Amino acid sequence: MIALPTGPRGRALAATLAVLLLALVVAAVAVPAWLIARHYEAARSGAEERIARFQRVAEQRNEHQRALEVIKARDSARFFLKNTAPNLGGAELTDLVRPLLESNGSRLTSLQPVTVKDDGNFRLYSLNVGFNATPAALQKTLYALDTAVPYLFLDTVTLRATVPRGYKPPPNQEPEVTAQIEIQAWGPKDSARAGRVGGVSSGTGKS
Repeated sequence: MIALPTGPRGRALAATLAVLLLALVVAAVAVPAWLIARHYEAARSGAEERIARFQRVAEQRNEHQRALEVIKARDSARFFLKNTAPNLGGAELTDLVRPLLESNGSRLTSLQPVTVKDDGNFRLYSLNVGFNATPAALQKTLYALDTAVPYLFLDTVTLRATVPRGYKPPPNQEPEVTAQIEIQAWGPKDSARAGRVGGVSSGTGKS
């Protein structure tokens, strides 16, 4: 058994123990209260931030609605092939490219079958064509392909001269250039998508 001191030392020790006990009681009450208050303060701050974010989204709703109306008014569907069946989409691409070549002075030399690759809700059609053209006709043809509607994309372009280096053509005659181009176009994958494509972006852009 431990004997506690008496006299002034005993009273000082008793006072110290009383202070420590009081501090423990206060800590036992204050610390949980502080932790609870901090928890609810964090929850309140998070809720206020979410409410403020929702309010900003709600305020932007009218702007988003106007932007959607602008997109729909542009009739984005015209930039895509219309047919949803792969064989019909391929035929549509071929029927679009051939007149663009011939009407701009290019002479078609090869036309490979169209290849089709699914990409999400859309299909990517690729057509390899070969043709000969003078430099002027080649420039007109490339411009016509690049500005065509539906949009056409020139993925690969290979140009080769048909005359040796240093060749001097006769007056009023231009040597031809041999061109091999992979032309691509996008089309909807199903008829329902075709009806909505005017208001939905596929993630592709005209370059």
